[in-house]
Amino acid sequence: MAEITPFANTTRIGVDNCIVDQRSIQNTQSCNYQLQNYFLAECGMKKPIEFATSQPAVNYKGSHNLGVGGCNVDANSELLLGSLQTHPKNKVEIYQRPYNTVPYLGRGSVDSIDESKLMQGEQVTNRRSVNRLSEKTYMSYTSTPLLSSINDRVTNPSYSVEEVASSNWVRGGIASRDVHRDTK
Repeated sequence: MAEITPFANTTRIGVDNCIVDQRSIQNTQSCNYQLQNYFLAECGMKKPIEFATSQPAVNYKGSHNLGVGGCNVDANSELLLGSLQTHPKNKVEIYQRPYNTVPYLGRGSVDSIDESKLMQGEQVTNRRSVNRLSEKTYMSYTSTPLLSSINDRVTNPSYSVEEVASSNWVRGGIASRDVHRDTK
């Protein structure tokens, strides 16, 4: 078996031991910087406030109700619920439930023939509301006599024809040249 000479080794810069060591050091330092948690050492906000105020233009804000990691659960529960925790975890129902258990919501007995008739229905090609297949008469709606006062108004042409209503009325309006000559 032949011995591997230095000329047979890979010579890319990404495989160089010195470069690989420097890259892993930089990756480790970057991860440590990004994963540093300033809140876990102490439950209160004293150290985070000190850290935030030591930096220019940095605002701080704590978590809502519980501290990070849930370190002040007891203090939060005492403030929220009081010293005796007597509140139940569920909603209090004052009325009696209509069913002691969940009612059966299944379909029950099945009659497939009747159900298919109901689902498919009858096939009707005429989709008009008034047709011969409805088996109803519509004569009462078409032959309804008018009230006498409305009948007199409809048949009197003075309500619908302008020439009959006014003798001075001109179809299309009076000519604009004649308007200023009107001396009446």
